[in-house]
Amino acid sequence: MPAVADLVLAELPEEFSGPVGYADRWLWIAAALAGALILYYLLAWWFTRPPRPPALERTDLPDVRRQHLTRIDRIDERVRTGDLAARDGHQQLSEVVRDYVATVTTLPARTMALADFRDRAPAVLVEVLELVYPPEFAPDEGVARDRFDAAVAQARGLVGSWSVPGSPG
Repeated sequence: MPAVADLVLAELPEEFSGPVGYADRWLWIAAALAGALILYYLLAWWFTRPPRPPALERTDLPDVRRQHLTRIDRIDERVRTGDLAARDGHQQLSEVVRDYVATVTTLPARTMALADFRDRAPAVLVEVLELVYPPEFAPDEGVARDRFDAAVAQARGLVGSWSVPGSPG
């Protein structure tokens, strides 16, 4: 006795055939498209993420510290004797502090604005620059004279005791 499946197949016309599987190439095309989509999103994330702040690395240069402290002392002396205006003294203090930080770290302090310092620099450095900036740009010499002693003291303190977080000293 013939099987039922054989009878059904015998009754079907020749143009009909049984179930056929998909070709493998469509599976590989779909996988490649999915991979390309994932790669696109990864590349978009990678190239549009905010830049990392540079790592602060300490270079131990004791004579650099001494040189910058000497420069601060000279600025202080010139302002006290009247050879230099207090406003110009603030500008020079800012330059000395920036130069020192740029020398002993990888932070590009010479070219950074105050907003950049607030975003990327240690708080102690931001405090000194926030004290020096208003008199540095103020048209009134009185503000510069009033804040000059505090600015010199903080600049000396920063240069004299600078240590990058995570490093000895």
